[in-house]
Amino acid sequence: MRVFAIIAAAVLWPATGQAQKTPDFRPRAQGFLFLPVALDAPVFNGLTDVLGQVDASISFPLHKGLGIGAGANHTWYELNERALAPEWTIGSVNRLLLYGKLSWGRYTGPRSFYELNAKVGQAIWDWKCGTCPDSRRQADLGWGLNAAYFIHATDNLAFGISVGYHRDMSEFGPGVIGLDRFPGRTDTGGPYRFFNVGLGFSTGFQRSPQGEQGW
Repeated sequence: MRVFAIIAAAVLWPATGQAQKTPDFRPRAQGFLFLPVALDAPVFNGLTDVLGQVDASISFPLHKGLGIGAGANHTWYELNERALAPEWTIGSVNRLLLYGKLSWGRYTGPRSFYELNAKVGQAIWDWKCGTCPDSRRQADLGWGLNAAYFIHATDNLAFGISVGYHRDMSEFGPGVIGLDRFPGRTDTGGPYRFFNVGLGFSTGFQRSPQGEQGW
């Protein structure tokens, strides 16, 4: 009977939570560690190994869950030196996205909420490789759509998971790394498109009712 009670409580918790007072959205900062996966880009995937992606932003509420903000997203890659043999492609590449953010969120209960957001800004790719005559920079529009779900650990701090789709208007091709073509391949490259999944936190800037001296 105890097992059935626990299962029933888990099923009914969202409904009972809705009846309780949910928090208001306040100014907040968010940080994520993402794993980006390039879509329809076999040469790019074979040439690069992602080392990590970090995302940091700050948001301010406007009205009923709608908010605006700004942030930065940085990705580090290293290049596989033998990916395009006989060419020597040792090197690295960094991507930086400086963006504005439009978000909409809603509490599903007193301790959990979700957020949908759109990001758009300047995407900058810096390539350094053995086949590059010099450092190559690409700068163009970048945008993304994301969905995240958070659960509060304290009144101000929540942890969550995020998934999203990102695209940059710059394109990857052999000319980016100083080549006329990709040796032994028919692929000519294409736009930068990624699926992202990551874990992160969201912390609100408000005084916590748990303690008069704390936040």
